[in-house]
Amino acid sequence: MTIETHTNGKVSHNLDAIFKELATLRAENRRMRDKLTVKARGSKIVRRALVDAHTIMMAAFSGENTGRKAMQDEHGMSKHRWAWAVAFLRYAGIVSFRSKHWRVGLDFVVMDLTEAVTLLEKSATELAKGDGYKRLRQVVRKV
Repeated sequence: MTIETHTNGKVSHNLDAIFKELATLRAENRRMRDKLTVKARGSKIVRRALVDAHTIMMAAFSGENTGRKAMQDEHGMSKHRWAWAVAFLRYAGIVSFRSKHWRVGLDFVVMDLTEAVTLLEKSATELAKGDGYKRLRQVVRKV
C-alpha cells in the first residue's frame, strides 16, 4: 500500500511520494538553515531540549514517572537528552534545582499545566537567541 499527497491537502495511497516529499522538505530546510549566520541559527541542542522538556512535562502531568531510566524506557530519551531537557525545565522554573531523587522522578514546582507550558514557551523564546546554549549549559548537571 502506498500513500500519495496532493497540493490540495488530500491524501492517497503512495508512500514513496510522502518519503520523497519529506526528503525534499528536509533538504530545503537544511539549505535555508545554512544561509543563516551561526548566531541566528540557534542551537540544535536547545531546540531538542525543548521538545524533550515538553515530553517530560506531559509525562509528569499524565502521572507517569519522569526519572531518567523511565524516560529512556518509555520515550527512548538518552541520559544526555534527559539532562538537557531537565536543565530546560529548571531554567523555566518548572522543576526545582535541588532534586535528590532524580532517578525516580523530578520535583515539580509548578503544578498547573497551563502555567508550566507558558513558562516553558517563554524560556524557549529567551533561549532561542544566540547565547541560549551557553545559558542552558550553566544549568545542565551530569547524570
